[in-house]
Amino acid sequence: SSLSSYNSGLWIEDCDIDEDELLAMLSPEELKELQSEMDVMIAPDDNVPVGQRQKDQTEKPPTGTFDHRSLVGYLYWEKESNRMLEEERECKIKEINEESPEDDQKFEETTIKAEISNSENSTEQTQEGIKGADKETDPPPPMTSRPSGNETNLESTLDKVRNNNPSVTEVNLNNIENIPKEMLLDYVNALKKNKHVKTFSIANTGVDENIAFNIANMLRENRGITTLNIESNFVTGKGIVAIIRCLQFNETLTELRFHNQRHMLGHHAEMEISRLLKANNTLVKMGYHFEQPGPRMVVTNLLTRNLDWQRQLRKEEQKQQLLKEQKEMLQMYENSLNLPPGLLQMLGYPLEVLQEHGLVPPLENMAESRIQPAKEHSEPPKQLKHNSIPKTKKNQKNRKTH
Repeated sequence: SSLSSYNSGLWIEDCDIDEDELLAMLSPEELKELQSEMDVMIAPDDNVPVGQRQKDQTEKPPTGTFDHRSLVGYLYWEKESNRMLEEERECKIKEINEESPEDDQKFEETTIKAEISNSENSTEQTQEGIKGADKETDPPPPMTSRPSGNETNLESTLDKVRNNNPSVTEVNLNNIENIPKEMLLDYVNALKKNKHVKTFSIANTGVDENIAFNIANMLRENRGITTLNIESNFVTGKGIVAIIRCLQFNETLTELRFHNQRHMLGHHAEMEISRLLKANNTLVKMGYHFEQPGPRMVVTNLLTRNLDWQRQLRKEEQKQQLLKEQKEMLQMYENSLNLPPGLLQMLGYPLEVLQEHGLVPPLENMAESRIQPAKEHSEPPKQLKHNSIPKTKKNQKNRKTH
């Protein structure tokens, strides 16, 4: 009985304990320790989902909501980029397999010759460097008024561009500080009708997306600029894509440089550039390093295609020019020999036959004869004798009948 009364007294004292007061006396570290012990002692509730039974132990703040559409778009882009890369690799493997072993031998011989020439040049440069060290150093360049060192007069150059002055073939505004945006727009608008400026450089001048859109419109109308440099500016991917899109209407631009922009272009812009560049046949140089391998390989192959096309075009122009010069020479000698026009060509007498009989100078002397002034007392041209003309089968038959 005494033991039972003692236990009942303890139970009464336990019931009188204030739990809130005890918890208020604990420090934050002690509360965390108590919570971790309670989580271990208390069994998890089966009705609660598995993902919610464990306590969240991460202390990093949430980065944002989950975007399903952006994730799907990124996976699609990654798949397309890998596919484009694999196609380019397969094409290159086929081209390598089709090459003959003779080309490999020629390539090895050229590499050996290049290494020998490079070693000789390096020895000569070291000897020249030793000799130049004994001489006095050159004086430093003179100081300029601008920190950038670019002394281009903005107003006078703009007036010359507006007036289509043929003396201005290059506009270099690189690194000029604090150029007003309105003046850059005036330069771009003035170049729409200009036919003499070949190079337009505005690197590190604060060009933004608005000016990039105006440059794109300028390239649709301009037919003189061959080199455009807009590196180290604030142009976004939309501005670069707009410039590339307008290149399908431009057939004169051969070099475009837009590397080191403040904003990254992004993989979507790079894929769009590689797609739009297929419609252009004149661009052969591009100053930009693609981050993704797929667009990089596509653009490299497109620039190589344009370079081959330009080379074939030059060869065709040279061939046409040579035929034109030969035709002019035949007409000149027909006039000098009092022959009907087109007779030599109709009879099939090319320049080689006339050169054998001494009636036409060699092709190497054609350019020299045109440059040198004609002498006052020139010798009369030789007349075409009957015996000098090669006998044809028709003439031989006529003689046999007579």
